[in-house]
Amino acid sequence: MNCIDPKCDATEIENDDNFCYKCGSFTAKGFAFLQDERNVRKMENGSTSKQNSRLSVLVVLLISSAVVFTAMLLIRGNDLFKPFFYIKKQIQNHQYGYNTTLLKTDNKYNEEINTYDEAIEKIRMDFDSQDLACFNSLDVDILSREIEKNYLLANVSLCDMKEEVVKEIENTIKEFYSLFINIKGSLTNISITNTAEKDDYIARFQPMYQFVNINKDINEVNKVNKTQILLNSYYFLNEELLNKPLEEVSGGNYYVEGSTWYSTIAHELGHYVSFLTLLKKNGIYSIALETKENTSLIKDIINEYTSGNYSRELLEEALNNYNQKYSANKDIYEFASTISTYASSKDNEGNLLAEETIAEAVHDYYLHRDNMKASSREIVNVLKNRL
Repeated sequence: MNCIDPKCDATEIENDDNFCYKCGSFTAKGFAFLQDERNVRKMENGSTSKQNSRLSVLVVLLISSAVVFTAMLLIRGNDLFKPFFYIKKQIQNHQYGYNTTLLKTDNKYNEEINTYDEAIEKIRMDFDSQDLACFNSLDVDILSREIEKNYLLANVSLCDMKEEVVKEIENTIKEFYSLFINIKGSLTNISITNTAEKDDYIARFQPMYQFVNINKDINEVNKVNKTQILLNSYYFLNEELLNKPLEEVSGGNYYVEGSTWYSTIAHELGHYVSFLTLLKKNGIYSIALETKENTSLIKDIINEYTSGNYSRELLEEALNNYNQKYSANKDIYEFASTISTYASSKDNEGNLLAEETIAEAVHDYYLHRDNMKASSREIVNVLKNRL
């Protein structure tokens, strides 16, 4: 049988062929086949059946995938996403050039908070929601929860720290709170963080970080504030630095004699104690929940603390006691310099940073107990009398 297209010279087309193998035109049989509407309907139904079959298979595959994924979530929980955070952490470490944390301590939220307990819970959830970013051993998690419970902290997030480092931090906190037994409840959290510059600080006390409803009208919604201690990831996540003596990194005898990486946390807790005495002076124990009724008071407290006026007042009281007890005539700079270099540091205008003097006096007390400097003793006595 020949092709019916006169332009095509194909020959030897089989009698059962519907199309020419050379040009693709219908054969006489193929043309006749398509003229029968019954044959056309059969072809259309067959094509539709195949499409429906493919769609059914696709739906079954999607449902099966969803079931498997849900099962994995139930079995492994959020750990299923851990590899993604691990990769992100490795990329960030490469960018910084040292071990860092994925934990964010500067989150901000807008939501309704009505009670102090809700404020504390929000602080806790702010960190708990970031657990996936932490690669801790079970022992580190247990130690962190014990610190929270024992010292009434909303949260302790020591992400990626070695267990031995966390134990040292726990011991520092335990010893410190044994020296000042009535200071629980006002500090909200202790957290690892990344700093803008790697050596901005080793540890830092932040009396107030407002992170809920920061831009909202206090007459409309309450605000939530953290009172926190931040630990610099550059130091606490990099063992090669922690294995060096503190003075090698900080430069000479900057802190009180015998200082260590971990005792610097006691210095920051010294700031906390000083701040706590100011809270008690004003008749409150926490600034976590800020309302329209207490917002003016909180603002005044923060201004008094950050201006250094309160610290100077406290320090001058200790200086007067010192001069009277020891028949001395030291001025405030001489008094501070007996503690440490850091204790006698000044601002850009040449004024003594009285709050650092107080924190270093507490640091001295933490390290040396009854063998602390006489000047430190007078400062600690004033603090304890005000607690």
